[in-house]
Amino acid sequence: MSYTEKPDMILFDVGGTLFNDGRCNPADGFEKLRRYALNPEAANGNILSEYWDEYLEFISDSSLETPLSAVIKYATMNTGLVFDIPMAEQEEIFDRYNSSRSVIDGVPELLDTLDSLGIRTAVISNNMMSGESLKQAIERWIPSAKFEFCLTSSDILFTKPSKNIFIAALKYAGLEPSRCWYCGDSVIPDVYGSSLCGMTPVLLDMNASSPLEFRSDCNCSNYMTINNWNVLKNYISEI
Repeated sequence: MSYTEKPDMILFDVGGTLFNDGRCNPADGFEKLRRYALNPEAANGNILSEYWDEYLEFISDSSLETPLSAVIKYATMNTGLVFDIPMAEQEEIFDRYNSSRSVIDGVPELLDTLDSLGIRTAVISNNMMSGESLKQAIERWIPSAKFEFCLTSSDILFTKPSKNIFIAALKYAGLEPSRCWYCGDSVIPDVYGSSLCGMTPVLLDMNASSPLEFRSDCNCSNYMTINNWNVLKNYISEI
């Protein structure tokens, strides 16, 4: 890993990295989603969320990601709801209303700086949403974001820290791991996972007492830890 040269691309986690999300309440998401159906009277949010719980109980032992589209189809088809909008839009609506959300301080400014420096950006996320719907959600909350793509565990079923999801994103971007940084807020999936394939990790730890420090743990030596995004923005501007 190298922190002394500007990367060609920086890839980001989502939850806890770009956004702070409250606890997911499926009933709220489904209540809004059903109103977009051709026959919204066929069900209500609470009935739909019961199918959500039932489905997740069925697949609780799976080690692979469960696509949100599968759960939505299971719940809505079992209640007779019919939609004429694409699944990606259904996912984004459900996501928009199932919890509270705020953009983490400094994210838009960091992304604007990276764009001005010619550093490409993308997303790798452990997420039930497809990359297509997640990209829609991100752009709704951060209109200035210019992520080239979003790759989620729902897209390929592998979850971080598996190196498979990182390698797939890098090959799609046409870049070598050594030329890419990965930013996230968790040690195992983000720092360890990205370092497995040779990327340079950056950990966001908003509770850290020092604005910038280097840590060694989880079989990963001397990875950068910052306590806010302005620190990274200033650091990478000065390389």
